[in-house]
Amino acid sequence: MSASSPSLWAINYHYVRDLSRTRYPRIRGRLTSDFEQQVAWLSERCEMATLESAADFLAGKYEAGRDLCLLTFDDGLKDHYTNVLPILADRGIQGLFFICTVCLEKNYVLPVHKNHFLMAALEFNEYRKAFLEQLALLTSETPDTVDVEKAKLGYPYDSEEVAVFKFFLNYVVAEPLRVRVLDVLFERYFGNEAAFAKELYLNWDEAQQMQTGGMIIGGHTHNHVALSTLSNEEQAVDLATCGSVLRKRLKPQEFWPFCYPYGHSYSFNAATIQRLKAVGFICAFTTETGSNRPGDDLFTLRRVDTNDVLKKMQPVQAAVTASK
Repeated sequence: MSASSPSLWAINYHYVRDLSRTRYPRIRGRLTSDFEQQVAWLSERCEMATLESAADFLAGKYEAGRDLCLLTFDDGLKDHYTNVLPILADRGIQGLFFICTVCLEKNYVLPVHKNHFLMAALEFNEYRKAFLEQLALLTSETPDTVDVEKAKLGYPYDSEEVAVFKFFLNYVVAEPLRVRVLDVLFERYFGNEAAFAKELYLNWDEAQQMQTGGMIIGGHTHNHVALSTLSNEEQAVDLATCGSVLRKRLKPQEFWPFCYPYGHSYSFNAATIQRLKAVGFICAFTTETGSNRPGDDLFTLRRVDTNDVLKKMQPVQAAVTASK
């Protein structure tokens, strides 16, 4: 990367909370204090972008004097309203917050989050055993073998056995079976799902307050399913539902962004992008790591996980500083 040629860095966050003070301290997230420090570090080194300035930069309409940084937050978590919004509002920074519309519409806990909290509440071997036993009660079919290298690439922050299990759960087990198994286990260990959902996710009033505070709300599908596992017709229904619910429930926005569930290059396909454009989303973010330059495809934008910010950005920033 040329030190004289700025890039757009989109940083990806999920849980942001004071973990030790929560009921589930083993959830993988960023401490609120660490988040605030990271935002300060980024603000010193980058121009903090808005969706509009980022889009203009990528279209070649805006020539930045230094790297741009855009903050993105997945899953529409209550953390984002309670812990993130005050920090961004205090600094005048815009964040992009991506919502799965079914969670807010039906007080429903997504299977991916049921998995997160089951893993946080139980020892891994206990949880894996319970999942496989419940799966065996529902089907006699033997699931396909997991591609270990793809699993490790998709879940780089987990041990190999955890990465393999997550890949198995999210990509190998058929969605109806996965949902049924997780529903049973979640009810067994956590009880009332609607109450849990209200505690975990934003509500529509909070999302509108975030818009009033200068934040952008985007789509993250309706049901948080890896879109490439759906038929073209199923993708069309999910994405159209997501887009229509956002427009119905939220304040008008000039631009509606999107980010892919799971976000790997194999989690969506050409039909997904075609449908996103038809629904009216202007861009889409992946979890493929890296920065973005003018002329890059707006529907395969790269991001950097919050855990990789120093590793990915510090060498680049050091090169920029040395060139001055």
